[in-house]
Amino acid sequence: MADTWTTPRSPRDLGAYLGRVRRARGLTQAQVADELGITRQYLSELENGVENLWVQRLFELLDALDVDLRLQERP
Repeated sequence: MADTWTTPRSPRDLGAYLGRVRRARGLTQAQVADELGITRQYLSELENGVENLWVQRLFELLDALDVDLRLQERP
């Protein structure tokens, strides 16, 4: 899947991509959340595109600067 990439245009796009990658690697939300030191609920919100201030500002900045964010799995 390393050749697959996407250009997210919203928090929902970003979260959906990250959720697909997590599932493809056979990881649960609880496992990833524990490794990151965050709650499973917060990870779920990120994967479901629930906007928070940081993510919202990130996409506003990308739009303001006419910059695309490209996501690609590492080999």
